[in-house]
Amino acid sequence: MQHTQSLSVAEHGYAFFDVDNTLIALNSMLSFQDYWYQLYPDSEAESLYRADLMAHLHEHACWETVNKLYYRHFAGRSVAALADAGNRWFCHKRRETRFYCQAVLAELRDHQARGSEVVLVSGSFPAVLEPIARDLGIAKILAAQMEVSAGVYTGFLSAPPMVGAGKREAVKALLSSAALAQASYAYGDDVSDIPMLSVVGHPVVVAGGRLSSAEAEKLGWRLIAV
Repeated sequence: MQHTQSLSVAEHGYAFFDVDNTLIALNSMLSFQDYWYQLYPDSEAESLYRADLMAHLHEHACWETVNKLYYRHFAGRSVAALADAGNRWFCHKRRETRFYCQAVLAELRDHQARGSEVVLVSGSFPAVLEPIARDLGIAKILAAQMEVSAGVYTGFLSAPPMVGAGKREAVKALLSSAALAQASYAYGDDVSDIPMLSVVGHPVVVAGGRLSSAEAEKLGWRLIAV
C-alpha cells in the first residue's frame, strides 16, 4: 500500500493547502478561541487574550509573532479537553452555510481525483485541523506542534511556527526531488504563504487575503477567486 502511494505521489505530486481563509472561509484559530471561552468562561483569561489581539493583530501583523503569542493562552489546558473542544467546534461551524471556500474545495477534490496527495499546512493546531482532514479524506497535516507536560499544554511550541519560513521548510522536507517539487501545487492567501508557494512548480493565490492580485500577477502565479 505504501509503495503504491509513493508511486502516486511521485507521478502526481503533492497539493499543499493553507487552511484559514483559504480552504475554509474563516480563521480557525480566532474562531476556536471564541468558542473555547463559551465552553469554559474565564473573564480574566479572555481579557488577556483579547488585549494581545488588539496589540498585535493588525494589517501588517507578523504572523510568526502572533502565532507564538496565541499559543501562550493555551497554557494549562488539557490535551483531552482541547481535542474534545476542537471536534465540537468543527461540528458547530460545519453546519454553517459557508464553511469551506467552494472554489478551493473544488481544486482540492480535483487533486484527489487525479491521485495527488493533499496536505493541509497551517499555523493552526491539530485539534481543529484533524476534524477537517477527516471530513475531506486527507491523511497528512503539517500544523503547530504544541509542547505538552503531564497532559496539559505549556503555552509554548516545540517547533518553529507553521508560518512563513516554517511552512516552507516543512513542505521542502516532503519534496524529495526537483521533479516532485515541480509537479506539486500549493495554495495560499497571505504574504506569509509566499515562502511555501515559492518552492512548488504550481503556486496558486487565493484572492481576498494580504497576498494581492497585483502581487500574484507580478510573480506570475495563478489567482483564483472565492
